[in-house]
Amino acid sequence: MIQLNNVSFHYGKDKEKITALNNIDLTINEGEFAVILGPNGSGKSTLARHMNGLLIPSQGEVVVDGLSTRDQDALWQVRQKVGMVFQNPDNQIIATSVEEDIAFGPENLGLDPKEIRKRIDETLKIVGMENYARHEPHMLSGGQKQRVAIAGALAMRPKYLVVDEATSMLDPEGSSSMLSTLKQLNKNYGITVVNITHISDEVALADRVLVLSEGRIIKDGPPREVFSDLDELKAIGVGVPKARLIAEELIAVGLKLPRAILTIDELVNALC
Repeated sequence: MIQLNNVSFHYGKDKEKITALNNIDLTINEGEFAVILGPNGSGKSTLARHMNGLLIPSQGEVVVDGLSTRDQDALWQVRQKVGMVFQNPDNQIIATSVEEDIAFGPENLGLDPKEIRKRIDETLKIVGMENYARHEPHMLSGGQKQRVAIAGALAMRPKYLVVDEATSMLDPEGSSSMLSTLKQLNKNYGITVVNITHISDEVALADRVLVLSEGRIIKDGPPREVFSDLDELKAIGVGVPKARLIAEELIAVGLKLPRAILTIDELVNALC
């Protein structure tokens, strides 16, 4: 599990100090699909970077399967356990072909070439990019690049995958495909997924939703429970899934619909 124990983090010093995380206590359990939701500036990306030791807390401790990110000798193990996929895949893809990029991590582990080849083939198949092994990454679409970035993380055989705003630069089709891939990784391969986002429509696939505001976790629970009080979420700048907004408008004009609707499919079924 990933544990954040009383974690605070500050950018800058003294009078210029900005608190990005404020006394966060959080446990991500193995096998979960968790979404961390919040408006811009709420501390989401800072929190993501703490989960694999890219940032070290100003106060408190982050522990991954018993390994503290404060322990420099343990950081390499932590980063093997917790894979990261960032908002802009161009910042994560470094090689001149897809297969070379995926091989980069395993090569640094000193793995046998046969094992590296096996991991390249397996991860490309998992993300549906097996026909693009020898393509140049800069020739791919945004969604395809994100899949390559995920494949590169998966090639390290992580237990946990932290995805930081990975759909924010994608069109609706690319975003939907990316979310389906993440759900597949969680359901079929048992990888714990933490999806950091400000897009409320992404919560429907999650087991658990955490809402972050001004560096604090203010809500934590199943999606329908978290979205039971829309006014509270709107007040802190968190959007509401489009299907839920449409349902609320229809209820206001007299239609009898459940207030727990989160997805378009649920709305269509309720209307039918």
